Amino acid sequence: MKGIIKGLIAVVIGLGLSVTSANAADCKGMSSSACSSNSSCSWVDGYKRKDGVSVNGYCRTAKVKSNLEKAASSSKTDAMKSKTKSTTDKVSSKLSSSKDKAMSKTDKTDAKKMTKKETAQAKKDAKKAKAKAKKEAEEAKKSTSS
Repeated sequence: MKGIIKGLIAVVIGLGLSVTSANAADCKGMSSSACSSNSSCSWVDGYKRKDGVSVNGYCRTAKVKSNLEKAASSSKTDAMKSKTKSTTDKVSSKLSSSKDKAMSKTDKTDAKKMTKKETAQAKKDAKKAKAKAKKEAEEAKKSTSS
């Protein structure tokens, strides 16, 4: 009984491997245009290995993403979008805060300027009032002495 189960397992594994190799054989040796037109195949561009050997471009069986891989890829994309939005919001907030601070400084500067103008005007008014009071005092002395 154990021998039969082992034999069945070996046959199932063998069939699984032969299907995979049959798919690979379907893509092997195709030209770039033929490979690109076949959805179960993908073209790998030629490249140079680290040891200096040039490898020509070739066609291979396309990797099919499982639903789990698609979901993981989608959630990574969503996470990146969320992180980008969060960073954008932080930058916008800092920019807004900087603008508020700049406006606050401008308002304070304007207030200081207004205060300086008002102070200068008050000093001028005080000098005029003092001169007027001195003049009235001199006139009063003249009128009493006469």
